[in-house]
Amino acid sequence: DDFNLTGLGSQVPYYDYALDIILDVETPQDEMLTEEQQEVVESAAEVLYGLIHQRYIVTHRGMQQMLEKYKRGEFGRCPRVFCEGQAVLPVGQSDVPHKLTVKVFCPRCEDVYYPKSSRKAAADGAYFGTSFPHLLLQAYPELVPPRPTQVYIPRIYGFRLHRKEKDRDPKSPDSKPSAQK
Repeated sequence: DDFNLTGLGSQVPYYDYALDIILDVETPQDEMLTEEQQEVVESAAEVLYGLIHQRYIVTHRGMQQMLEKYKRGEFGRCPRVFCEGQAVLPVGQSDVPHKLTVKVFCPRCEDVYYPKSSRKAAADGAYFGTSFPHLLLQAYPELVPPRPTQVYIPRIYGFRLHRKEKDRDPKSPDSKPSAQK
């Protein structure tokens, strides 16, 4: 589908060569590349493949496949105790390649975490994009879990902590005014 390739030529150096590598097309021009150029083309092919993946997973067919993986918990589980093992979805914090690695988004607590798997944690976040989990949950609103009802309350010897230190420092710009007796 050429539509999914629109605009990628300006983002990927040696775009035509990189696309040929992905499509496994051999051309006579490949032999004219130096070893250094060949390495750049292979790197560009990896980026191009990742950016195509980012676009594919938000198509109907791509979402169907990602939905099945999500239902099987293939992306991991939320590490937050009160999310009770909620399945997570991959998310990028940038749509620009080589900026940040992939993270996982928990639809229950609506927070982002590092993936448990070091292999998954090494993947470029741009290859999933910043929109994917949110588009999936918009397309399948029945998948949106209820927010956690429990909140962790810090305690010392069973006594609830009542204020943060910044709330007690009158010089702090963030401090809350204390009631005068």
